[in-house]
Amino acid sequence: MDRHKIFRLTAQSDSAAIAALDATGAIFTRRDEIELQLENLARIRTPERGRFADRADVIAEIVGDTPLDQYGVWVYYPWSGHLVHILDEPEFIEVRTAANRNKITPQEQARFADKTVGVLGLSVGNSIALTMALERTFGTIKLADFDELDISNLNRLRATVADLGVNKAELAARQIAELDPYLTVMVYEDGVDDLSIDAFFDDAPGLDLLVEECDMPFVKILAREHARTRGIPVLTEASDRGLLEIERFDLDPAYPLLGGLLGELSTELLEDADRDMQLAAMATMIGIDTISDRSAISAIELDTTLTTWPQLGSEVNHGGAVVASAARAIFLGHEVPSGRRHVDIPFGIAMAPLPDTLPTIGPPALRGTPDLTAVPTDIREILELAMRAPSGGNTQPWRFVLTGRVIDVAFAPETFSVPPLFNRKGTAGWVTLGTVTESIVVAARARNLSATVEYDPEGPDSLVYTRITVGDTGPRASAQERALGAALGTRCTQRTREQGRPLTDDERALLCGVVEDFTTTVWLGEDGKLKEAFGEGVAVANRLRVLIEEMNEETFSEFYFRQEEPRRRDGVPLETLSMTLPEQTMMRVLRRPAVARALRERGEATALLEYSREWIAKSSAVGAITVNTEARREFVEAGRAFLRLWLAASSIGVGVHPVTALLHETEMLAFPEGGLFTEDERGTLQTHTGALRDLLLDGNDAPLAVTFRIVAGPAMPEVEPAPRRPLSQHLEIVGEPA
Repeated sequence: MDRHKIFRLTAQSDSAAIAALDATGAIFTRRDEIELQLENLARIRTPERGRFADRADVIAEIVGDTPLDQYGVWVYYPWSGHLVHILDEPEFIEVRTAANRNKITPQEQARFADKTVGVLGLSVGNSIALTMALERTFGTIKLADFDELDISNLNRLRATVADLGVNKAELAARQIAELDPYLTVMVYEDGVDDLSIDAFFDDAPGLDLLVEECDMPFVKILAREHARTRGIPVLTEASDRGLLEIERFDLDPAYPLLGGLLGELSTELLEDADRDMQLAAMATMIGIDTISDRSAISAIELDTTLTTWPQLGSEVNHGGAVVASAARAIFLGHEVPSGRRHVDIPFGIAMAPLPDTLPTIGPPALRGTPDLTAVPTDIREILELAMRAPSGGNTQPWRFVLTGRVIDVAFAPETFSVPPLFNRKGTAGWVTLGTVTESIVVAARARNLSATVEYDPEGPDSLVYTRITVGDTGPRASAQERALGAALGTRCTQRTREQGRPLTDDERALLCGVVEDFTTTVWLGEDGKLKEAFGEGVAVANRLRVLIEEMNEETFSEFYFRQEEPRRRDGVPLETLSMTLPEQTMMRVLRRPAVARALRERGEATALLEYSREWIAKSSAVGAITVNTEARREFVEAGRAFLRLWLAASSIGVGVHPVTALLHETEMLAFPEGGLFTEDERGTLQTHTGALRDLLLDGNDAPLAVTFRIVAGPAMPEVEPAPRRPLSQHLEIVGEPA
């Protein structure tokens, strides 16, 4: 692009050049306000005379014998055709920076003239570059951006419709030249990549500071890697809640990129990343947990209802001021430590507080701390294995009342609560206590011990659901019983996204046959139409689970990030869900009730939790267990059957994954809590549950106890299992039986 040109009419060649431009019609307008500038200069040099005193003598002394039209320089701007008469460089700088004093002293201003700043990304970067140019806190600036100005940029970028189509770096260079033609501006119209970034940093003069404002995650990391290698500080402002990132690689070359926020992100991962990964990486870099609610909503809606990350002119201009101030302080040697901080705008679009996370649940209100050494070794080992039983949200809502070798399995809602909305009918808790009961039975039988189960020993309204008597001897365990016992210690949820293979006849026979002793019915289906219908229902239910405010709170009391609550011993760490970075980012956004509420009210986030649909589509089969009546003991028995099926599957390397959101939300419809759903949402849930019954249960209307998917083929993912509380928090010893 043509740069501006500076002419001095005292040089004959420059006079001829202006005449040639004039002859071709290249000069559209002439601006000659040299007298006004001389008046300003004279006033600055004689402040003691007062603002309105005559200074003709001072001006005459400054100009001397030079004709007024030859005094100073003429600057030609080829993009506008303007020819402008201004003071020569020293005097121009003297006048233009006069109002900086004493916030910036002349000595400091002189120091800035030797500094070189690089700006990557000239949307937000435009405001920063121009603000620094206004204060003249650099002598040279390097501007890099491959993008061109379009109309959507005009909500935040200082430009005009006459600038549409101009490269953004070139546009900023023109704006700086029109402000101060003596500043050195170097333009990199192709942006930077791994081939050109060395030139951006090292072309003379080398950078003293990098301002990174690009929207390509790969380049954001690449630039920081190069800055750290060279010991160059980096500043970034996110134009949301005044977020400023400072990385003082000049003081600490070992400082982690973005303060360690990147985690596993690297240039290798991002160079060829798809759009979803890039968006998630961007959200990670700006700090998805601390951005404003409205920006968080936008993170969900990009490429759905939005085409670009939202930015406001007020926030962008505020960011220009924040970065310019930080850069000035760094150049002056002030204490500017690395770190992330918010320099928020009063009355800006703020962030509602994140919901409080549940504290780690302490010991239950049992009668004292049990002495585990008083428990027979085999019983203690059996109960330790029972603590690994599955429960909704990993709430572990049980307690064991031990009397000799008799174990009462009791529901403990007062201490270990099951999510109330998803357990509105009570069936989730009943099924869970059944899985715990069966864990004890399987562990006992694998040890060649007898185990007899009594349901509701103190009545169907008691908190004691089952009573298990474990003998000190028993029949020799069969090969299958030993295999089931071994699976107790390895069973986990298979949440893989890999494609499962079809079940073999032997696998199908084992899964159905292992539960024949229970008064339940197991249904397995592998039809593509069934999986499509069920997958759609699961996706809808999971979407509602996070968008409906009351359910959102319940959901994120269960699901959490292990890195944030490393000592927590209940709930489900989101790291165990085999989610991609974009999906983890989405979950961080969705745990804000205000964001969820806004998305639901606006009918957005329609593509939410797409992986739910993928789970079902890639299953080998989907399944359900039904019971004959609504009696509690039937659901407890269904829980026993489900755990036995799960253990059998685990013993042959087949994965099981409970998928119950659609089931429990449909159950809610019969209770007052069903009022949380709109009529359309109620109808959608009923439609999908009806399709599941038609396609999997052949239209049977028997009560559903649990729904799940089965995946054969893929190996279990290598993730740390969900944590469990110690047995001592769930055990009560009441003495020997009468």
